[in-house]
Amino acid sequence: MTEDLAEKTEKIQLEGIIEKDKVIISDKNGIEEFYNTSYIGTIKKHSKGQEFLMLEPTEVLLLCERNRILVWEDNDKNQKLHDFESLLTYFTQYDDRLWQKYIIYMDLRKRGYIVRTGYGDGLDFRVYKRGADFEKDSAKFLIFPVFEGGPIELRDLDKMSRVALSSRKDLIVATVDRLSKPIYYSVKKFQILNRGEDIDIDNAR
Repeated sequence: MTEDLAEKTEKIQLEGIIEKDKVIISDKNGIEEFYNTSYIGTIKKHSKGQEFLMLEPTEVLLLCERNRILVWEDNDKNQKLHDFESLLTYFTQYDDRLWQKYIIYMDLRKRGYIVRTGYGDGLDFRVYKRGADFEKDSAKFLIFPVFEGGPIELRDLDKMSRVALSSRKDLIVATVDRLSKPIYYSVKKFQILNRGEDIDIDNAR
């Protein structure tokens, strides 16, 4: 489903509960509205077997920006309702690179890709080809975000490259410039090829 169509079908607002660096939606409509429709969140189960939706910070920010989620400060409805900026501030205490990651996340989604949580240790996102079924198909790309002004350790890049190679995925290094525009680099056999800010990662070389 394209991003434009997903936005048209998303209408209702659902309440979320903050649990450290995650947000939980217990309303069963959350799975249908967000997971089934836009591939947002991860389905988990309570100890009694009831399913709920767990959201990563980038996903929470996306839903907040779309006015799809309601989260209160301290999970108290007598407190102030979180807006985008306050949620960004809150989650930044767990990840000081969250804003740049969100820019990359949003850009990939706007391009029509399915974006899921990565493997950790720097590989923050898995990206699927357009039209893929992430529950059945394998991700095509692994996204390694790096940030302007921060050095890239060659040993880290080598490690990421090996992980991508062993999992049969293409490694994409993503960075955000000072104008908050994402730029993507395809990494092949430890050679970095600049594809420019308008890269179509489906055709990365």
